[in-house]
Amino acid sequence: MPDRRVRFTDTFFDRLDSLFTDERGVDGRPSATDFLLYDVPRVRDRLADDFEGNTLATDDPDGRVYIGSGLLVPTVAVFAVCVDDVVEVIWISIQSGLRPVAGRRLQCRLAD
Repeated sequence: MPDRRVRFTDTFFDRLDSLFTDERGVDGRPSATDFLLYDVPRVRDRLADDFEGNTLATDDPDGRVYIGSGLLVPTVAVFAVCVDDVVEVIWISIQSGLRPVAGRRLQCRLAD
């Protein structure tokens, strides 16, 4: 099966804006833009590649949750539904303890 389309809803972005600041902090605390650039592509790819296999069932029979780790957050959970073969990401939750952007980028370069 080809990759599914993944769409991030307004409620996802509203929630994202409540979790992150508009701009990166002087201490390296990531912004919403940083999260969109560094962590969201992996989440999107996982959901597009195998929505059912990369997510868990929730109390809502239509909803599923993807739980993973990110570059900037220790743990991220995104809640999504699949409608007409399109994944709609509707909510996000993150574990506290955001990682500084500069330090994490350095670690990524060393690991390559």
